[in-house]
Amino acid sequence: MISSRGNDLVASNRVAVPEEVVEATIAAYLAGYFPMSEDGELDYFTCDPRSLYLFDCFHVPTKLRRFYRKHTFDLKIDNAFEPVVRACRVGRPEWISEFQVQLYIELFNRGCAHSIEAWQDGKLVGGIFGTHFGAAFLAESMFYQVTHASNVCLVYLMERLQYGGFHFCDIQYANEHTARFNPVDIELPEFQKMYQRAVSGEARLAP
Repeated sequence: MISSRGNDLVASNRVAVPEEVVEATIAAYLAGYFPMSEDGELDYFTCDPRSLYLFDCFHVPTKLRRFYRKHTFDLKIDNAFEPVVRACRVGRPEWISEFQVQLYIELFNRGCAHSIEAWQDGKLVGGIFGTHFGAAFLAESMFYQVTHASNVCLVYLMERLQYGGFHFCDIQYANEHTARFNPVDIELPEFQKMYQRAVSGEARLAP
């Protein structure tokens, strides 16, 4: 059961994630796979091609760039990881199961997952969460309650990833929304080479 108290999304009953599942998920990520729920079951997938945001190619639309410079939101990292994941799940429980929520929390507790948050007047109004292995960052999902909040988080995330020494931001596959930012499709064999170099590297996500 999920209860909402003001802006705080919390779980009133938690699903235990076995240690072997956490370890299997980390191993899958390191091999270039990502978890998804299918018919209520957790499995690991890849796609060909894989879509990446590369720093030299990342495009911020002009109107969004102007809005970003206004500093409308207070942008934070890792202040509200679980609320961000749960907000991303609202209306899309088939994409992010409750078991996955708890799995991401376990990864966060191990330093393998992060949230980027947009706050306005003390309220969480947008965010992105993703996973982090070596110098690879994988953006998992985003949400917004105020116009541009999630997009501003994405621009901020890309700035911090580049500053922190990451190689790229993996978005797995592109869609109509992400296409605005000019992701690059990489054929799977080449992606695996890039990905293994990245996960073997070191990077840090910090404000």
